[in-house]
Amino acid sequence: MSKYKVVIIDDEPWTREVIKSLGEWESKGIEIAGEASDGEYGLELIRQVSPDIILTDVRMPQLSGIDLIDIIRKEGNQAFVLFISGYDNYDYIRSALKLDAVDYLLKPIKKEELNHQLDQCITLLSKRNETVRLETNTEAGFLDVNWAGKFYALRDALYDSLCSSNLQVIKQKFDAIRLLVTTENETKNLSKGNMICIYYTLMNILERFIQRQEFMPGEIYKEEATTFVFSRESTLEEMLSFVLRLYLKASETIQEITRSRNKLDLEKIKKYIQETYTEGITLEQTAQFFYVSKEYLSKSFKAAVGRGFSEYVTALRMEKAKELILEYKIPIKEVGSLVGYVDQAHFYKTFKKYYNQTPGEIRG
Repeated sequence: MSKYKVVIIDDEPWTREVIKSLGEWESKGIEIAGEASDGEYGLELIRQVSPDIILTDVRMPQLSGIDLIDIIRKEGNQAFVLFISGYDNYDYIRSALKLDAVDYLLKPIKKEELNHQLDQCITLLSKRNETVRLETNTEAGFLDVNWAGKFYALRDALYDSLCSSNLQVIKQKFDAIRLLVTTENETKNLSKGNMICIYYTLMNILERFIQRQEFMPGEIYKEEATTFVFSRESTLEEMLSFVLRLYLKASETIQEITRSRNKLDLEKIKKYIQETYTEGITLEQTAQFFYVSKEYLSKSFKAAVGRGFSEYVTALRMEKAKELILEYKIPIKEVGSLVGYVDQAHFYKTFKKYYNQTPGEIRG
């Protein structure tokens, strides 16, 4: 699990993509917790996510990176900041240093330089957090609206719908959330802070569900983008549609992985039996090895192989016993233990029933 959170704030989409591609995030234990394409959304994002590291452009519409960091510093936020700019301007650098920025990166951003500065941030974070470590994946802040209670009730119901693995129910819960927000919101435009709060609340529910199913988010999403980019043009509908797509993807993928894990590979089972039948292997032991119930294994094995598990194992033992007696001339008293029988009398009885002859009679 990631130790640190970073947010990326830049009005140029390609710059954000370059940063994401160049950073060695996973190996450094850093999670990209959010993105924003302007300073105003970036400010609300920082307030909600409480990142450890902030990567922000200096010049952006509405609210510059310098003004943005100035605001959060006055609010007591001590996140480590890396400024980004296409301008090698001394005034910008001086302003950045006044705000305790770690460094000032010039475009085009170089991979080595970016990762070196990330390492610097991690070193500083480690020193700061020797006694107190910021928890990751914390719940988003509380909604500042009179319908917050209704929203949190739907949030809880949404988690239950994930557990049901019913895609239609998940969609219905999102429809209910969409309806609640659009009808209960007193103003036409949902505030940036509340919009971001709703997003991270829903994403935390999804991540909690994935982890409780004993999966990792990367295992579920592969290369798919999992971060919504907040901008002045962002709408509630776009954000909810983005999160719903991730919910449906997670539910379908987990169901698919679970089904594939539970699907028996009979050839592997037969190979396992052939390698272990001389060790006294049982139906229960085999079922446990392949993480299925013995009832399911017994039924599936007989349907696929044409005979029961015990019958199949007995045939392997008897054929091997006959080979040891006739071709290898092994003393009959030793053959039983060599093919998995602890009780010599049981071996004799089973051999006689299978071949209609005793071991001694078959040797002649």
